[in-house]
Amino acid sequence: MRKLAECGIPRLSGEVSTLEINGNRITVCGVDDPYAWVDVDGFKERTEGSFRAQIRQVASRMDKETYTILLTHRPELIDVYSQYDFDLVLSGHAHGGQWRIPGILNGLYAPNQGIFPAYAGGLYEQNGTIMIVSRGLARESTPVPRWYNRPEMVIIELF
Repeated sequence: MRKLAECGIPRLSGEVSTLEINGNRITVCGVDDPYAWVDVDGFKERTEGSFRAQIRQVASRMDKETYTILLTHRPELIDVYSQYDFDLVLSGHAHGGQWRIPGILNGLYAPNQGIFPAYAGGLYEQNGTIMIVSRGLARESTPVPRWYNRPEMVIIELF
């Protein structure tokens, strides 16, 4: 995170930022991974409690008149995200289910979702909330090799 800050990239940990692109306003919200470990005064703590606070904070601070995007790590929490007025949720974490069988299986296993994950990669909709889950770029860093599951970089055109 320190390296990103040095490059001028802001960290959206429970934060909201409104951008204007080609005359269109977009609100971008970000929350931390609820199951990550952080160093708090020399002790490792899970961020789950702060995640709930962060999601409530960004939902209360977002501009409902603009298109709103939530950046989050875990797609399996779509039930939480869809309780709020986010237009688009962008997520990852599932690694595309590691192993795929094109046209038959959208992923064999994903972290925190188990076998045959519901949100391995692609486009999902729940209660009017659209979520896009990227399979990501990780290739050599995962302990299990990808099979019929190429790394991807998702490009989304909004306007």
